[in-house]
Parts: sequence; C-alpha cells; structure tokens
Amino acid sequence: MRPIRSIATALLVASVALVGCGTRDGGPASPPAAPPTNAPGTVAPTTPPPPRPTIRPPSTAEAVATAKAFMRREVGILDPVAGPFRWTGARTGQVDIRSRIPQDVNPLRGPVSTVSLQRLTKVWYVLGTRTDGIRVVSPRPQDPIRSPLAVLASVSAGAAVVPVRVTQDRYGKDLELGSAYLTRQAESPDLSGQVAFRRPSGPTGSVIFTTVSGHNGEVWSAAVIRVRFTTGQPPQILAVRSSPTLVEKDGWLQLPEVVSFQVTATRATRARLILTPTGTGTAWSSSVVAEDRTAGNGLRLTWRPDDGILGHLSIEVLGPGGTTGRDIGGVHRE
Repeated sequence: MRPIRSIATALLVASVALVGCGTRDGGPASPPAAPPTNAPGTVAPTTPPPPRPTIRPPSTAEAVATAKAFMRREVGILDPVAGPFRWTGARTGQVDIRSRIPQDVNPLRGPVSTVSLQRLTKVWYVLGTRTDGIRVVSPRPQDPIRSPLAVLASVSAGAAVVPVRVTQDRYGKDLELGSAYLTRQAESPDLSGQVAFRRPSGPTGSVIFTTVSGHNGEVWSAAVIRVRFTTGQPPQILAVRSSPTLVEKDGWLQLPEVVSFQVTATRATRARLILTPTGTGTAWSSSVVAEDRTAGNGLRLTWRPDDGILGHLSIEVLGPGGTTGRDIGGVHRE
C-alpha cells in the first residue's frame, strides 16, 4: 500500500506546481479571445468619400469679360467697350464690342464687332467675330488652311487697306505666324491676296481682318475666322452624282425643285455646295447653299433653289489635308 500512496502524493504535488506556474504574477489567467463581431463573408463599414466639388458653369458676366479680353489681346483694340450678353443657343451667345477711341468715335455709334462664344465646362471659348465693315468670303470658319493662304473679302467704303494676320492658338497671347496688307482696287469694295505664314506647331488658329481709325490708326473693328492648319494630303473627289440627273438646256443645267449631290471622296470630313452669281468679279458674292458634315455616312448635299436662280455651281470637299473643288457648271431654275 505504501507505493501506491507515494505515487498519489507525487501526482498531487505536480498538479499544484502547474497551477502555480499559470498564476505566477498573482493575477487571474487571461480569458479566451472574443469571437469576431462580423459574420463570415462580410466587410467592415468604411468612411464614405467626401462629395465631389460642384462645378459651376461660367456666368454671362464671364462671357463679357472673355469677349473684351479677346478683342484687346488678340485683335488689338486698346479700349474695348462691351454691350450686354445675349444667348443664341443653349450653350452659345454673343457680345457686341466697340472701340473707344478718344476724339475719333463715340462708342455708342462706332463700328461694332460681334463676338460669338461657346460655354464650355469652366470657361467661355471665342468662336470668332464679325463686323459689318468686312465680309470675309474665304477662308470660311473651320477651313483647313496652308501657306500661302488665298484671301477673298469685301470691305465698306471707308476701309482702303485691310491688315490680315494668321495666328496660332496657344496659352496666353496667340502666336503670329504671318501677315499682309490687302488693298482695294479703284472704287471696288472687293479685295484679294495671299498671306504667307511659317509652319505652325499647333492644330488650330485664326485669320484676323481688322479696320483702323483714320484719325490715329488704332484698330476699331475686326472679323476673326477660326481655322485649322492642314496635316497630310488634301482630299480627293472620286465621283459626284446628282439626283435627279440635271438636264442641259441652252447651255445651262436646269435645276428642279430639289436636287441632291452624292459625293464620293477620300480623306474628306465634310462637303459644301457653292453658288456663284454670273458676271464679272462675282467670286466675292459666292455663298454656301448646302453643307454636309456626316462623312461616315457618305457626303450628300441637298438644295432647294429659288425660282429664277442663275449662276455657277461647284462642290468643295474638306479634310485635315486641305480643300479640293470640282465644278458642276452653269445652272438655272425658271
């Protein structure tokens, strides 16, 4: 019996020793870890991101300020006087600008330059300007141009010389690439010429026509045509088909009530139909009677001519590489 009692005593002593080791610092044993609070497969919530700042579209007051700054910086009017802003579409508008020239013209009666603008997300963009003193025939807005640039324009009786500049868009004041002076011939209001300009480094720019005060030579009105600089080869016209087919009579193609021209061309993004009246020196009176900018579906020009039309019809196709034309011929509608 003594051996069994000794063994039991030894086991009791070992158990007490183990318990003592677990509580050697005198404090209670650490409790088991708490179970996770999130159910399996769920994600703990995070702090929501801050709201995006609201972008406020530019105001009409900013449009007026943009028009004045453009006419001062790019055109050269020293003291532009702005009229009120007026909407012309959901995102477009116009501002009339006059030049305040001391001892020369009253701003309330001086020549007007109308600035057209488009509202972008944060700023207003100038689409161009026009003035009654200068009617620009060529180039037209967004035309692709290359040097030397052929220019056609008509001016009022008071403008004998018209300065023309080609500029390239850039941040701040635009870069001037070339300039020339166009002079009227005799009593004709029409002028033509060429403006040579150096190679641009950007894709877009302006052709700026100005009239100046006869008193002190300051700029007092302007026509600004926004253009693109050519890249690559000019477009090529492959075929032109009219519907219905135009019938010739007494040397003139007879126009129906409605006529369409289907134009097949390469490297072209748009096309336009141009009517030039008959007579001498009528290029300055030409006008675009139809235009198509949907090159992806083929270029189609549809025109409803007025009764009594008599003139010369031609087609121009435009693309990144320039402009290509084709004559249709003399046309008439009784």
